[in-house]
Amino acid sequence: MITIKKCQEDQLDLLHKIAIQTYNGTYQYLWSDKGKWYLDEFYKKESFKKELSQSDIFYFLVYDADKLIGFFKLKNSSLAAYPAQNCIEIDKLYLLKGSAGKGIGKIVMDFIFSFSKKQDCSVLCLKVMENSMAKYFYEKNGFIQTDKNYLDYPTIKEEYRLILTMVKEI
Repeated sequence: MITIKKCQEDQLDLLHKIAIQTYNGTYQYLWSDKGKWYLDEFYKKESFKKELSQSDIFYFLVYDADKLIGFFKLKNSSLAAYPAQNCIEIDKLYLLKGSAGKGIGKIVMDFIFSFSKKQDCSVLCLKVMENSMAKYFYEKNGFIQTDKNYLDYPTIKEEYRLILTMVKEI
């Protein structure tokens, strides 16, 4: 049984551990250094700690029975053409390898849609790598590409530098 629980501040170590584990299992192939630079830059435990205390950022932990299998981060966001108070960004959504194809992503997306509606948000947005399998998952869930940008990170491989912005009105 899949359950989703809001991450509490005292679960920082658990959150940080699953974040590193799921990222490494998903996106090491993008980087010439296997993601070390990116993780050092964007996955600092202190950053997670700060965000856990902010009222406009929400972390959730995903469990299969009692086993932690992933996490996601939602945050109030602004996006051109949409008022900030109406938009929630899916900033991170990662599950352990082996979780794909089991309907877990659908459960998570249904939770996100419901949560967003309760927050009186009518728009979801996200960024996804252009040639990531996640792009197809988001398209299947009704997201539409609205923009494309070039990532100028020092250790990202050239063929993976394009990132898409996708939007779904709910």
